[in-house]
Amino acid sequence: MTASSPASLAAHVHRLAVLMSAGISPVSAWRHVAAESHDETLDRVVVELERAPDAALALQRAAPEEDASWAGILAAWRVATASGAALAPALTAFAGSIRDRQEAVRDIEIALAGPRATARIVLALPACAIMLALLLGVDLLGTLAQPLGLASTVLGMGLLVLARQWMRRLLRAAAPPPPTAGLALDLLVVAAGGGGSPESAFALVTAELDRASLAVDEAETSAARSLVRLSRSSGAPLGALCRAEAVERRADARASARRGAETLAVRLMLPLGACILPSFVLLGIVPLLLGLLSSTASS
Repeated sequence: MTASSPASLAAHVHRLAVLMSAGISPVSAWRHVAAESHDETLDRVVVELERAPDAALALQRAAPEEDASWAGILAAWRVATASGAALAPALTAFAGSIRDRQEAVRDIEIALAGPRATARIVLALPACAIMLALLLGVDLLGTLAQPLGLASTVLGMGLLVLARQWMRRLLRAAAPPPPTAGLALDLLVVAAGGGGSPESAFALVTAELDRASLAVDEAETSAARSLVRLSRSSGAPLGALCRAEAVERRADARASARRGAETLAVRLMLPLGACILPSFVLLGIVPLLLGLLSSTASS
């Protein structure tokens, strides 16, 4: 029994939409999907449905905390129910958006694999220096008794800690796009399927995002407002406008994260030159020289 990954969650939601399109009730559809998925989260949803046959309440109780994908599904379900939109098409579209975000995550993870490996290798250099000194028979503990040896060790360890923090910050800055990228627009597509006015659809989505505590980029919210005005003034369907904009937003987030990953390998050279190489010298070379000088003096 395993928990839902974003990729498997998209498959579950798509199956759920297909079953509901075939006329199966939402509660029965959840049970069928859970029976074939061997997913502990879906099993919890079924348990909650047996207590109270309200799918939205069951999702709220069973969904993992701080999981943006599950929170998004719950929000989409509530928006579809409140707006009167058909649940099956809404879930099908939302499953596609989950897949799109997961593909972006995979792309960035692949791009980050090289820089992360570089960071791990680089951080191992001071340890290699220490091992080299030990293999050469240097009394590293003895060098700590000397002021220069103690200062070199303390400074080298400090630089190593600084390098680790620096590299972690660089890696976080090149993280995959947020899981909520395009979410407000995806929900607006769902709300527009109910046939209400663009303004009421936007108000419903905004209220649901606040209710679910889902943080959405302000630029995306502004884009949604602009599309609502465009739909009202031109008569163009709001759902089609928002669907294209959501895809574009996720593509922009993916491209931005990919650019960050591509420049990360170059930026990792900064902590290498400023911290790792000096730490290598201070932790390995300086104790080695002190040990050699001490052995020469004693002889």
